[in-house]
Amino acid sequence: MTCAYTPWAVDGQKNGGLEFVDPGSNPNDKPSGKGAYYLVECSDGYRDVVWIPKKLDPAATPEQLARQAFKLIPIKPPKVLTAPPRGNDGLVGLPHWFYLARGEWMARSKRLRAGAVWAEATATPQRMTVSPGDGQTITCDGPGNTYNPAKPADEQHSTCSYRYLHPGSAYQATVTVTWGGTWRGSGGTGGTLPPITRSVTFPIRVVEAQTLVTKE
Repeated sequence: MTCAYTPWAVDGQKNGGLEFVDPGSNPNDKPSGKGAYYLVECSDGYRDVVWIPKKLDPAATPEQLARQAFKLIPIKPPKVLTAPPRGNDGLVGLPHWFYLARGEWMARSKRLRAGAVWAEATATPQRMTVSPGDGQTITCDGPGNTYNPAKPADEQHSTCSYRYLHPGSAYQATVTVTWGGTWRGSGGTGGTLPPITRSVTFPIRVVEAQTLVTKE
């Protein structure tokens, strides 16, 4: 995945014009020091505005650069697919599949340099946690298997599914992906960074399977 950074509007300035701002004029998060907002646009469709310091301290250590780089890696909420598809009813007692869209489960990196000092931070997806909305939680080690509607259901296996035991029209499922952080830098330095999470919540309706009775 590649990303492009374009100076963004600050205090009424037009997009494309770079303006450094003091902390007092920043939004509620109020990044420390001076800097500018950039529009980040990535090849996977991600689009957001991020804060980048005006000037990285030339005396910064590789770890300090790595922590800053880690914050700049664009990681959006996961794109979750289900089987049955979202909007279709699930059935009590049958597995409800959860899996990520293609390209979601991949590492992303960002490198920063200050003088001769450099560091590269990498965010790697570690696990997917599903809270199906009934008080339970399941943890999946990967993005889940993709369901293929062209194949018989009994020939497919899910690595991330849940069986609802009761019908309900108001289940709110939350899927969370945990990203681990690692870094490497100049002088043979490197280490780990605190993990981050991204989540998405959506409704699921579950109904009882109807028994079909025929008369001969």
